[in-house]
Amino acid sequence: MLKSPFKQRDPKDFKILIFYPNLHMSALMPQSVGIFTSLLRREGYPLDLFDCTYYQDIDSLTLGKNTNEEKVENRNVHKYDNSEWHKKGVKPKNGIVKDFKKKIATFQPDLILVSVLESTYYLAINLLKSIPEKNRKFKTLFGGVFATYAADKIIKNDLVDYVCRGEGEGAVVEMANALCAGGRIDQIKNLTIKGEGNIYRNGMRPPIDIDTVPIPDWDLFEEGSLYRPMQGKIWRAVGFETQRGCPYTCTFCNSPSNNVEYKAETGGRFHRKKSIERMRKELDFLVKKYDPNLIYFVVDTFLAMSNREFDELKELYSDYKIPFWMNTRAETITEYRAAGLEEMNMLRMNIGIEHGNYEYRKNYLKRNVKDEVQIRAFEIAAEHKYASCANSIIGMPDETRDLIFDTVNFVRKLPKSIDATGAFIFAPYHGTPLRTYAIEKGYIKDEEICSLSNTSASMLQMPTISKKEISGLAKVFSLYVKFPKERWPEIKIAEKDDEEGNKMMAKLGEEFDKTYRQFEATALDLHD
Repeated sequence: MLKSPFKQRDPKDFKILIFYPNLHMSALMPQSVGIFTSLLRREGYPLDLFDCTYYQDIDSLTLGKNTNEEKVENRNVHKYDNSEWHKKGVKPKNGIVKDFKKKIATFQPDLILVSVLESTYYLAINLLKSIPEKNRKFKTLFGGVFATYAADKIIKNDLVDYVCRGEGEGAVVEMANALCAGGRIDQIKNLTIKGEGNIYRNGMRPPIDIDTVPIPDWDLFEEGSLYRPMQGKIWRAVGFETQRGCPYTCTFCNSPSNNVEYKAETGGRFHRKKSIERMRKELDFLVKKYDPNLIYFVVDTFLAMSNREFDELKELYSDYKIPFWMNTRAETITEYRAAGLEEMNMLRMNIGIEHGNYEYRKNYLKRNVKDEVQIRAFEIAAEHKYASCANSIIGMPDETRDLIFDTVNFVRKLPKSIDATGAFIFAPYHGTPLRTYAIEKGYIKDEEICSLSNTSASMLQMPTISKKEISGLAKVFSLYVKFPKERWPEIKIAEKDDEEGNKMMAKLGEEFDKTYRQFEATALDLHD
């Protein structure tokens, strides 16, 4: 039996710090932080937040680079004016280690909640490591999708006391209450816990009824955190969850693993949808409190629903008509739904192509979507004058330069109106079948973690293509898509990371911005 290391006390005397180790300027207030803030305030706990988003000096702690800057440099997204962002209250900072130490010293938390992605794990660990051991009077609980599938690795770190696997709403509150009460903590479901020389890996609780999840409370964030760039403009934005989970089985994504794990351990279905009644209640609250002019639907595949469900959502959202953007798959887009999205006032859709070779897409990625279906989805978007982005992944297991150019040439077939062609380097995330395959093939070691953003560099050591070549192709992917083929020899020079290559990239990048970085003005101006 393992009991709380704390003596029983009143919740108002048990301090909890929510630690958000985010990459620099990757702005959108997370659902998890907002939800846990709501839940823990209900219990009466004093809360504080340490948010890494606006610190400029994190590169040495993350082993990665600024995600937004890389996307702009690679022409995956539109440029935006930082000065306009700063006018909204966004305050770039330096001195992250100093400020983190100060937060710990002044707030003196008993428990630190850390929600990590694979790319932010080292940032969290390195900041915790900066606290002298004599001052580590707190306990740490790590959660998030990375923690779910790498719990056995994370719990071995001396700076980690507890790990939450899967959904945290029930587990985090139960753990906080047990710690505060000085009670037993070794049997709390969803948790992996170490103590007294043992590691306890408890079973999973059934998937939560997401209609019962509290509306996110983002009051701990600075006012500037409401703003983020989209299509070259700064918006006041909030996220809105309509579904949780995904019904598809893509091998590069860890969402399908949630379906498998939860069904095996609990018999429950992880992919769930909020009721219309609950969505209306939440939208009413968010609109009244935060007054957003942009909403991001925090859903893996937004249009993964029946036409009846879509009609209900359309009817609901037509009462608000706040511009929104979302992620979806090509086969979910139809003429009927495109017309409905127009009624809802959709601003932008991101459509995952992932790969331009049908056989590779079907066999490796488990995305059995015909080329003509993908092309037709973008045609429909173009006909409705929607801003759209074609997202692709390069550097996947067994890929070659020729296979990558299958993706380039496929994207070239899409309507010229698409305003972004994102190409991201494959990341072998924990919990994905492609990671398992890459380990089996010897392309990556089991102990390796995706510490870089998926725009930075390949982690795979493959005989078919080098890491260096993958990075070069990611840098110029959009140029290959947009420029005529007679310019391709110049683009190949720009792939190189040397003086000649960088000079050519600067030249071509400037030409790209003037010639191809165009999108419908109405898409930006309609909602001013």
